Formats: sequence, structure tokens, C-alpha cells
Amino acid sequence: MTIDLTLMLEREEHLGAELLESYSIGRLSEQESARLEEHVLVCEMCQDRLAETDSWVRAVRRAAAGLPIPARRIWSPWSLPRLVPILAAMTLILTVGVALRFNHGGVVAPVAVVLEATRGAGVQVPAMQPLLLRPGLEGLRPQTRYHLEVVDRLGKDVWRTDIPGGPVAASGVKMPGLSPGTYFVRLYDPSHVLLREYAVAARSAR
Repeated sequence: MTIDLTLMLEREEHLGAELLESYSIGRLSEQESARLEEHVLVCEMCQDRLAETDSWVRAVRRAAAGLPIPARRIWSPWSLPRLVPILAAMTLILTVGVALRFNHGGVVAPVAVVLEATRGAGVQVPAMQPLLLRPGLEGLRPQTRYHLEVVDRLGKDVWRTDIPGGPVAASGVKMPGLSPGTYFVRLYDPSHVLLREYAVAARSAR
């Protein structure tokens, strides 16, 4: 899997359904997962595809959890060697289903995030899903435009953009999904004077 992932990233290609599925079910190594997350962070299409894949994997797991106890035992990790054909068939069905959803242009709507609390625990958002940031502007002097940037807990730049003031700033700005972790969203005026800082915690559903 490492070779395929490396080639994809070197060629700046979008991640395939099989690779995204392997990530969603935890089949990739820690190093592979980190490289994939770096790509997904800056690729909006792969963010949407990963969100679709996660939804399918969660649906399959919920279906398995609803089976009678004897049937559920087939999902035990210790029984995998005996169930390779069954799991292979299920993987094929899952992969085809995800591919069909991608081909029909399924798009994941961004998660609206209202930024109000500064620092502290902040607001929690689902990891790896596109976000619609709505910075709290109450009490601030109106500006013609704002500069918005996101940094990780070590202060490393993750994402930044400029947005016009007025209705556009109030309606929110779309940004790529975040890898699991703690981040700070900073709002600046046109002179790059810091106006507000908000804490955001991205949490994985896996």
C-alpha cells in the first residue's frame, strides 16, 4: 500500500476508493495514515470522498452490531483468517458502492462552525470534513475585509484566506477539513492586527 500511496502523492493524483477505505477501517500504518491526512487536508475532492467512505464504513459497522451475537462473532479480528472470502466479497461490495456514489457526484455539505469562545476548550468539529467557519464579529469595528488563518497547537500554519467584510464574513467561509487535533483560528483586520482567536478541536469519529 505504501508504494501506491507514494506514487499517487508524487503524481498529485486523487486518492482511490480502495485506499480511502483502507484508511477508514484502520488498515493503513501510522506513517501511511499521516501522509494520506496531509493530502486530504489540502484536497477538497478527497475530503468529500473520505467523508463518503467513512459514512459507508460506519453504516456497515452499525449493521454488523445489529446482528445476533453468534453472527457478530464473524467480525472478531481473531476469526479473520477463516473468513477471508466473506470479507473480500463485502469489501468489493463496499468499494463498488462508494465508487458509484463518487461517480454520481455525491458532495458532502460543510459543517457550520460558529466561532464564539476564545481560547479555552473552544468548539469541537468532526475531523476530515469540510467546514464553514463563521467568526463571531459582535463588538468589533466593521472592516472592509478580514484575514483568517488556522494554526495547529504548535503555531504552524495550516490554512489561511482573506474574506470581505459585511454579509460575506457573517455568512461564513468554507475551508478544508482538519486532521484530528487542536487548532486556533485567528481573525485579523486589514493591517494584520489580531482581533480574535478561537480554539477548535477536531475529533475523529473512528
